[in-house]
Amino acid sequence: MTTSRSDWPARAGWLAAVLGIAGPVAAQEVQLPSGHSARLYDVVLETAEPVMVPDAGTDPEALPEEALAEDEPLNRPPAQVAAPAAGGPAQGGLARFRLVVDGLGGAGAAYEDVAPDFAWLCESLALPALDANGWSPTEVVIALSDREVAFGATDPQAVQFFEGFRIDGGACIAQAF
Repeated sequence: MTTSRSDWPARAGWLAAVLGIAGPVAAQEVQLPSGHSARLYDVVLETAEPVMVPDAGTDPEALPEEALAEDEPLNRPPAQVAAPAAGGPAQGGLARFRLVVDGLGGAGAAYEDVAPDFAWLCESLALPALDANGWSPTEVVIALSDREVAFGATDPQAVQFFEGFRIDGGACIAQAF
């Protein structure tokens, strides 16, 4: 299944169901610990083999050489985007939560200013929404941008920050991204 504008209504309906909101998806505002407001505009679920990377605190020099081989996650083709399967929970895979933060990258909204928001969003928004809908991903990516960007598209004018997390025991563990 590809991500396109024609898929948006179906994805928006699923997103509203995931978050348990009755109103339009655009109304889902989240107040971040940094003091900024974010608007959730997209959730992308990928059912694929996990792409575990070392934890953020791992020294790359301590990794065995084969861990840095040609089969790195960035060299792999993109995973297929999939909607939840009817009749059963999804196990494994990757969940991407994509949010807009107005003024991101500007004064008071540099990466350093919003960095603590990523773990909070993973723990407080992503995991509860996924759990409530029977999804058990192995990874979550939180993406903040200053504008909506179509999934998989590039926008050189957009400011985008990403953080990845491995899910272990119901907790978000920051990954070297």
